[in-house]
Amino acid sequence: MKKMDQIIADYNSLNFESFMSEDEKWFFDTHGYIIVRNVLSRKNANYLIDKFEEWRSMPRKDLPAPMTISPNKNVFQNVHYVEKLYHDLIINDRIMKYVSSVLLHNPRLMFTSVIRLKKDEKKKKNKFTKFIKDGNVLLHRDTNGYNYPFESFINPLIGYQCINGIIHSGYVNVSVTLVDVPKDHGIGLIPGSHKSSFNTPLIESEDPYSEYIQSFKLSAGDAIVFVPNLLHTTRKWKMDYPRYTVFNRYVFGKYVDEGYVGHTFEKYKNNISDELYEMEQKNIHQDKLIVKRLKKIYLN
Repeated sequence: MKKMDQIIADYNSLNFESFMSEDEKWFFDTHGYIIVRNVLSRKNANYLIDKFEEWRSMPRKDLPAPMTISPNKNVFQNVHYVEKLYHDLIINDRIMKYVSSVLLHNPRLMFTSVIRLKKDEKKKKNKFTKFIKDGNVLLHRDTNGYNYPFESFINPLIGYQCINGIIHSGYVNVSVTLVDVPKDHGIGLIPGSHKSSFNTPLIESEDPYSEYIQSFKLSAGDAIVFVPNLLHTTRKWKMDYPRYTVFNRYVFGKYVDEGYVGHTFEKYKNNISDELYEMEQKNIHQDKLIVKRLKKIYLN
């Protein structure tokens, strides 16, 4: 009698255990997001805002490397190489509980940005400017610039799926607010749209924010973890104070770069911890340090 068996990679997810509770998995799978409250104290949120404004006031040539700033000085990237509080927020265990679980405990940091938005701030015009100006709502999914024929196709890089109680998404977004956000401001999501089998039609509604789109009252230091193909938008900011948001994107460790070159800056790797340095790397064929730490917290 001959036997047949399958070769299994030494590093795999066959014995995967999520850090999320059954209630959390149900909510996340049903809605496509979860809110994590108070991952940052108000004092620390205000400190990070002060640092943002301090950097913003500096001549571009004097900014500490490898941090970069957008032409309009409203977006900073690579801040975790310069400021420890930003660094620690990326590997915050209450955030990473969900990120690691959705990425099958093989997380990789793709990028981190800090964004400022002011009331009535002029934006660069594009083909959607008139559509939005007329009061319409423009939603999007983070598709990495490629749309499949139907939403029900699972994009191998970013697609969402849940099989036998295990949730997986190719990458995960985390938005942390540094200011209080009223319920009719900030991010707007259509819960459950990450699992739609239909392409999004042109939707007409007298009040889309009461019929379709959900937004949230958030306090400084609250985070939203959500999957990229959840339909979402940013509501108009009307408050007299600016909106400051830390936006982190994490990808599956075997994710293909697609030409993206924003990962680890070897010259400055001593500016960050071994844990975060390793999490900026692709799959290393064993549990990363961040995963080992999280397993001690959530599985013991």
